[in-house]
Amino acid sequence: FLFSGFSAMAGEKKFETDPQKEAYSLGVVVASQALAGLGDMDREAFIAGVTDVVEKNEFVLSDSQITESLTRFDQRRAEEAQVALASMIESNRTEGEAFRKNFAEDPKVETLASGLQYKVLQSGEGDTPQNDSTVTIHYRGTLVDGREIDSSYSRNEPVTIQVDQVIPGWTEALTRMPVGSKWQVVLPPELAYGDTGAGDFIEPGST
Repeated sequence: FLFSGFSAMAGEKKFETDPQKEAYSLGVVVASQALAGLGDMDREAFIAGVTDVVEKNEFVLSDSQITESLTRFDQRRAEEAQVALASMIESNRTEGEAFRKNFAEDPKVETLASGLQYKVLQSGEGDTPQNDSTVTIHYRGTLVDGREIDSSYSRNEPVTIQVDQVIPGWTEALTRMPVGSKWQVVLPPELAYGDTGAGDFIEPGST
């Protein structure tokens, strides 16, 4: 475990024995995990609840009141998460739209009815893959701010895929690219990972 933002205070509690240090460390871990992502919380009330459990005191609230409070808390957190998600999607979509509008100003860029945009960097002379074709490709994927999300180049190893087994934008682009081509492709969210996103790097609504 790695914790930051806390520092020992001179003259405060000191734990000399190993069992004391272990118990204190466990307390730090449990409390940190409990509070992670919970935002503002009544510290005094939280500590009182923990103390009553540890010291086996009679609870201030009844079981039904505790259940009701936790249900209300979960509902509020869910609503807050939905608001935050909607805000993230709107922000990413706005940023993506601006990027695509700017990209489209390049006279070499083609914008298809689906929203897919591409710019031919190198024209290939081979066959054009079909939906059920298997192809070997090199690629580098980025977000609109330039952050790299994946790259076969960095692994120095191309990937082999079936054309219709990838995200829609890839399928549409690959079925237009003669073998030997190199394109710069821009995918709106609908042709990429939509409002779900993917992994830790591709946020919902991302171009």
